Amino acid sequence: MQWAGRLFEERYTWVRITVLTLSGVGYLVLAPDGDANWRALDLTLAITAIVYGFVGVWSSLAVVLGLSVMASLELFTDVANWTVPEVAFTWALVELSMRAPQRQRLIGLGAALLGMGLHDAPSSFQEPLLQLFRFSVQIGVPFLLGAYFRAQQQLAHRITEHARQEIQAVRAEERTSIAREIHDLVAHHVASIVLRVGVARNVLPLNDPRVEQVLDDVHATGTSALADLRKLVAVLRDPAHAQHTPFVDPEGLEVALAAAIERSRQIGLTVTADIDPQVKTLDARTALAVLRIVQEGLANVARHAGLGARAHLDIGLGGDRLTLALRDFGGMPSTSTTQGGHGLVGLRERITVLGGTLTVMAEEPGWSLTATMPLTDREAAQS
Repeated sequence: MQWAGRLFEERYTWVRITVLTLSGVGYLVLAPDGDANWRALDLTLAITAIVYGFVGVWSSLAVVLGLSVMASLELFTDVANWTVPEVAFTWALVELSMRAPQRQRLIGLGAALLGMGLHDAPSSFQEPLLQLFRFSVQIGVPFLLGAYFRAQQQLAHRITEHARQEIQAVRAEERTSIAREIHDLVAHHVASIVLRVGVARNVLPLNDPRVEQVLDDVHATGTSALADLRKLVAVLRDPAHAQHTPFVDPEGLEVALAAAIERSRQIGLTVTADIDPQVKTLDARTALAVLRIVQEGLANVARHAGLGARAHLDIGLGGDRLTLALRDFGGMPSTSTTQGGHGLVGLRERITVLGGTLTVMAEEPGWSLTATMPLTDREAAQS
C-alpha cells in the first residue's frame, strides 16, 4: 500500500486530479439522461468544474475560490444536477487543506463557507440543524481529511530526515575513525620512514651515487605520500574541504605525470609516453583519476613484468572522451589476472563514478590497460 500513500505526495498532484477528472467524465457519460437531469446550464457547470479543476495542480486555493463562486450561483439560478461540481468542490477542499499554507487554508475555508451558505440559502433558515450537518460533512470532513494527509506527509518527512541525519552521523563517525587510524598509524609510519631516510642521507657515507639516488627518491616519495595523507585526513574529518583540497592541480597534471614516469624510470623501467598537452584542461576529479591510473599502472608493470620491462603510455583527448592506454611488452613471467588486486578494483570504481570504463587484458607479449572517461562540454570544446 506504499503506492497509495505516495499518491498523496505533492509531485503526484496531477495524477490525483486526473483520476478525479476521469471520474467526472465517467459520471457525465453514464448518468441517466433526461431534461430533468441535464440541461445546458448543468452541463456547462459540470464541464467547467472538470476543466477548471486542473488549476489545482498549481493552486488549490484558486480552485476553491472558483468553485465557491460557482456554488453561490445556485442562489440566482436553478441548477438541477450539482453532483459533478459538488464532488470537485469537496476534493478541492481536501487539496487545499493538504497542500496550502495556513493563510490560504483560512481564506479558502471562509470562501467555502460563504459559497455553500449562498448555495443552500433557501433551506438554511428552514432547517438550520440539517444545514449545519451538511456544512460539517461537505466542508469539515474534507478539511480534516486533508489535514490528516498533511500530518502523515510531515511525519514521513521527519522520519526520513531523522534517518538521513542518523546515516550522516554514522558516516561521519566512520570517516573520523578512518582519519584517526590513517593519521596515527599510516602517517606515523610514513613520517618515520621519511625521517630515517633523511638521517641516513646526512650521516652515512654514500660512496655509490646510485644508493644516494635511491635514498633521495625514497625521501621525495615518502614526503609526497605524507602530504597526500594529511590532505586525506583533512577531507575525511570535514568532507566540505574536498572541493578545496585538490590532490592534483589540473594545470600541474603534466608535471605530476612526468614525475610518476621519472620515478618508474629510476627503479629500472623503460617508459615512453605520448601525452596530449590538453590534459591541463581536465577538471580536478578527472585529473586525479588520470594520475592515479598512471601511478597504479606503472606500479603493476614493475611488480608483474619486472624492473627491466618496457612500457608505453598514451593519453589523448578527442571528441567527448579521454582515452588512456598503458601497455607493457613483457618481462618476467606474470601471475596477475585481469581482475587484478585492490589497486585495479579501486581504479575501476574511481573510473565508474566518472562514467568511464577500464579494461585490463593480456597481450602478446605483456599486458595492456585501457581507460576511457567522458569529458565535460568545456573540456571537449578545448580539446
